[in-house]
Amino acid sequence: MKVTQEECQLHMNRVPVNQYLNLSILEVEEGYCLVKMPYNPVFANSWNNTHGGALMTLADIAFYFALATLNGLQASGDFATAELKSNFLKPTSKTDLYAEARVIKNGKRIIFGDVAIRDISGIRISHATVSYIRTDV
Repeated sequence: MKVTQEECQLHMNRVPVNQYLNLSILEVEEGYCLVKMPYNPVFANSWNNTHGGALMTLADIAFYFALATLNGLQASGDFATAELKSNFLKPTSKTDLYAEARVIKNGKRIIFGDVAIRDISGIRISHATVSYIRTDV
C-alpha cells in the first residue's frame, strides 16, 4: 500500500472543502478507503435530507483516497475526475454518513471504481460509480 490512514488524513485536512465537510478517514487498505461525513444541517435540502451534491462530493473525495492507496498521494495530483454517477437510493435524515470507496480497475489511463454511502445504521443511501483519468499520460 502506498499511503497510510494518517497520511491521507493530513492530506485531506489541507483542502478547504474537506475541512468544511469535516471529513475523517477511518480506514484505508489497498484500493479501499472509508470516509465519515458527520451530519451537518448546512448540507440539508429543502426536505431536511442531505443534499445530493454533498453526497456526490463525499463519493468523489472518498474515491480519490482509495486510488491514492494504489498510486500514492504525490502521484494523485496527476488524476482528475472523469465521470461520477450516483444513484440515490434512500433519503437521509439527520445522520452521519460513511462512504466506502473501492478501486475496481487501476488502469494505465482510467481508474474505475464504486462508492457505497451508508447511514449510521448501515443502510445504503447511495451508490456511485467513479472514473478518474490520469493526466500525466
